[in-house]
Amino acid sequence: MSTVQEIAFSFDYSAKRLLAFSEELSDNQNVKEQLDRRTKLRTLCETRWSSRADSLFTFLNAFPVVVSSLDALKDDRDDKAAQYVNAILKFDFMIALVVAEHLLSATEARIVVQRLDNERTDPNVWTALFEKAVKVGEEFEIPPSTPRRAGRQMHRQNHPINDPSEYWRVSLYLVFLDHLVTEITSRVIKNEGRFSAEYLIPSKLQALTDQTTNSIFETFHVDLGDRQAFDDEVARWKIRWDMVDGQRPQKLLETLNATNKDLYPNIYSILTVLLTMPVSSASSERSFSAMRRIKSYLRATMGDERLSNLSILHIHRARSVNITDIIDKFSVKKNRRFNFV
Repeated sequence: MSTVQEIAFSFDYSAKRLLAFSEELSDNQNVKEQLDRRTKLRTLCETRWSSRADSLFTFLNAFPVVVSSLDALKDDRDDKAAQYVNAILKFDFMIALVVAEHLLSATEARIVVQRLDNERTDPNVWTALFEKAVKVGEEFEIPPSTPRRAGRQMHRQNHPINDPSEYWRVSLYLVFLDHLVTEITSRVIKNEGRFSAEYLIPSKLQALTDQTTNSIFETFHVDLGDRQAFDDEVARWKIRWDMVDGQRPQKLLETLNATNKDLYPNIYSILTVLLTMPVSSASSERSFSAMRRIKSYLRATMGDERLSNLSILHIHRARSVNITDIIDKFSVKKNRRFNFV
């Protein structure tokens, strides 16, 4: 994926390369129809699943245009374009591109896991993907091949398989597929019970069943009190909103603002926890941008510990810090010439 990202950035941030891509795209009507009104490559976001899938889809369908654009730029003495052409005109890149685009195209967690489990045992799916990669390679006279096997392999497994189709199925397709299933299960499906608390929103209360109530309590029991008190609170919560004739809150924040913390402490706690759950992995993006601001040219020699501490202070700057406590802890760490307290 790093190669796709580099090429997308090179076209996106260079007017000359973008013009070459646009000219080649206007001459290729088949690719233009497949891109569905896209006029350039999509950059690949490191933290968003949907962005990766869209970027790989665009790159795969625009592959002939990308190659012809890079060839034109290479003839115009663009050294980077020559490197990119050599990197993508390999069968291992093509098969990886086809597999990644296919596996990342689905977006619903449970459906993705079920679909991937089914495709793992379906030989027709892999056959179709391999034939698709072979078809892409035929246009540029690149036959299916396998990497050479070394006596002692350090960076990848040495599969004793001569058939290219079977080799890439074992070394790439199954490995990537199993990795996706594991990550989706651990990150999304295991935390799915937390989102059942959305049925406490007044506009969704009619769908709140006893089974859902049990699921909510089991998920948030650490932050709640007695089970009977929680059930009574939910019953009062339903009655309260049944008596409201006007428009009911439809969002979590609106519901939290309309919740009396003293009358409904358990529901207030649940809504507060649910609101703090991130809807995406933006925390990593926030750390990237924070590091660019903190580790500037003048601070390039700072150590990892100092960088980590400064990043925490910068990212969580909204939290109040008690200066007196910090001075007290700092003063007792070791003997100093000056008295801080």
